[in-house]
Amino acid sequence: MKKINVQRIADQVNLEYQIQKLLEDAVYVERFLAKPHNRNCPSMYSLIETAYTKEDYGYWTQKLKLRANPKQLSRYDFVIDLLLMIKEDIFDDPIFARRLLWLRASHHKWTRLARHFGYHRTTLKNKYLIILERLATKVKKEIPFDKLDYITYKI
Repeated sequence: MKKINVQRIADQVNLEYQIQKLLEDAVYVERFLAKPHNRNCPSMYSLIETAYTKEDYGYWTQKLKLRANPKQLSRYDFVIDLLLMIKEDIFDDPIFARRLLWLRASHHKWTRLARHFGYHRTTLKNKYLIILERLATKVKKEIPFDKLDYITYKI
């Protein structure tokens, strides 16, 4: 009986860890998403950086534009769905819980987050752990194992 309980706890901790890593990846991918741009109005910086002749310095240099690949976008979409699963059954204030998970995945310090939300840092950390635990339990119940396994490990 002890081995079964230890295995369940290990699975729960592993799922919480995977959710944390998915959130961190989503924050990382968000930096590479294309920003909205008005194509009808040229930017002054793009006009300055344009070089038309081969003798100009900027003619040969190209800017590296990093974009998110489809695998990263699918994980990003999955994380957005995970965050939308946070309702009143997980935490009293779902918007607070979503913001806390996202900001912590952005690697903000606990003291800065505590000042922002108006809590003590240990209280906020306990709230974060409770939200993460309840979210992992809900994910385990509602999302099919195949999809969760595919998103977390294969991609």
